[in-house]
Amino acid sequence: MIPKNIMKLNELNKVDIVSIFTLNTKGSLSNKKMMFIKGFGILQSLKMGLAIGWAKLLDKIDLLFGFGFLKNPRSLVAASNRSNAMHEIIDNPNSPKFLSELEKQDIDIIISFSAPSVFNNNLLNIPKYGCINLHCSLLPKYAGLFPSFWTVFKEEKEIGATVHYMDDKIDNGEILGQIKFPMPENPTIFRVIQATKNAGGNLMCEVINDLLDGSLESKANHEIPKNYFSWPSIDQINEFRKQGGRLI
Repeated sequence: MIPKNIMKLNELNKVDIVSIFTLNTKGSLSNKKMMFIKGFGILQSLKMGLAIGWAKLLDKIDLLFGFGFLKNPRSLVAASNRSNAMHEIIDNPNSPKFLSELEKQDIDIIISFSAPSVFNNNLLNIPKYGCINLHCSLLPKYAGLFPSFWTVFKEEKEIGATVHYMDDKIDNGEILGQIKFPMPENPTIFRVIQATKNAGGNLMCEVINDLLDGSLESKANHEIPKNYFSWPSIDQINEFRKQGGRLI
């Protein structure tokens, strides 16, 4: 969904995507393979792996056709190619080397699609209009990691997405936009991820348009410890599965 959301931004007037970065951190979903296998089991993890593998295969086919085969790209590499932007994989967005490279690009804004890392003030202060993040929950509820799991686990009736300014705390900056909708029928984590990321991508475009025309408004959003969630434990995933919960 993130490559698709990047293309939505690329279609906006007055928006020029300069660089796309993949964060390869401990908190990245791609680095939680063993948690998925131990918690959700081999079958559910295999189904998720097949879905990801199919997307990668389509992406390779798209590459053979010069990134013109698919309507929507399936990878950040493909999204960067279509938007004529640089793509780079980085381990630490707060490293002096990365900050130095970013300062040379003279960017107006940094957009984060659920970045699994806290940005420090040196990074936050580089873009002219600051850093904006998409978080796939109704902040301040379910701040932190893996909100798609927690909203299904807690049997929420409504889910949504929030676009907010970033500060040096987790999911704490002022809220710039929020969308709420019913939990899908027979929800799985994968369905919730798809629904919230898709809605969040549209919301991000609305926020950027408001920013460009000077009509952007914000409201308070404060970090509340009880609303913060980290990665679930294996015991919590097992409880989720006993309740009938599914990954995909």
